[in-house]
Amino acid sequence: MNKRLYDIEQRVTKEHKDLTKFVKHVFDEYDKKAEEHRLLMASNALAGIKTSGTEEKAFYDTINETKRWVLDVLERTIQDFEHTGDKNWNRNFRDGVDE
Repeated sequence: MNKRLYDIEQRVTKEHKDLTKFVKHVFDEYDKKAEEHRLLMASNALAGIKTSGTEEKAFYDTINETKRWVLDVLERTIQDFEHTGDKNWNRNFRDGVDE
């Protein structure tokens, strides 16, 4: 996912770099929460509290799916910015990206 974000960041014009910076910050927060969760589960395991493997898988799958979803929305937004003024372009978002 980091490579995909890097590729998107290379396509973005300087005036829209704040979009990719925002997504990086969101991803950093997800990673921080996942690390906190991992440490909590490790301390629970040391205390003898068992956690369900399916719940752990669901937790990490949800984080990864959300990251993919955010990247998809960013990609479509950047496509709309790239095609601003193109009369043959069908916008990804009805309200467009015009400010």
